[in-house]
Amino acid sequence: MSHEIVAEIRADLRRIGSPEHAERVRRYFREPIETYGLTAPQEKELARKYYPKVKGDLETALKVAQALIESGTLDEAQVGIRILGRMRRLLTPAHFDLLDSWVDHLTNWANTDGLSTWLIAETVIKDPGLHGRLLEWTESESRWRRRAAAVSLVPIARRGGMLAEALAIADRLMADGDDMVQKGVGWLLKEASREHPEEIREYLLRWREKASALTLRYASEKLPRDMRVLKTK
Repeated sequence: MSHEIVAEIRADLRRIGSPEHAERVRRYFREPIETYGLTAPQEKELARKYYPKVKGDLETALKVAQALIESGTLDEAQVGIRILGRMRRLLTPAHFDLLDSWVDHLTNWANTDGLSTWLIAETVIKDPGLHGRLLEWTESESRWRRRAAAVSLVPIARRGGMLAEALAIADRLMADGDDMVQKGVGWLLKEASREHPEEIREYLLRWREKASALTLRYASEKLPRDMRVLKTK
């Protein structure tokens, strides 16, 4: 059944895709991107169309999402992530290992952020002890796995949760030389600052000399103007 659904989705992707938009997307991403040329609303509409075919059947939904994510194609992965995202409340900590394996197939920040914030975060919410696994990701050679380590805590940090765990991950990534990782950890700290502005400002002051200007700028965006911590000239 999952194979049939995946085949139908791919047929729709080919039918809807636009070579002209695909070229624009490729120019938008600095890394090489495989894409049919769908817009985000079109991806969302496809997920809405195919969700009823897997609704209530988590096993099939996981197989569909896995096939689409492992394709390494931007729009396929986004549709798969969106379909499973509608069922994320059914995910448990036991699914973390499967989601971990999908990280190896990430090729861009959009898929990384979708997988991390919609799916991986759900398992961490239910078992904060999985934070230890995210810490291990910070040592990965893959820029996308390191970014995922930070971004997977974004939905939790936004609500004020797991501050100590977020800062522990940030400690490992604040001096990272990759701009995709810098933006990811900056995003995490920005969300944490919503509920913990004083703590985040203090943290950024400690890291001001070693962290990149990009990370500091992202992390300071939600702080009051007089509390923002930027790179000294």
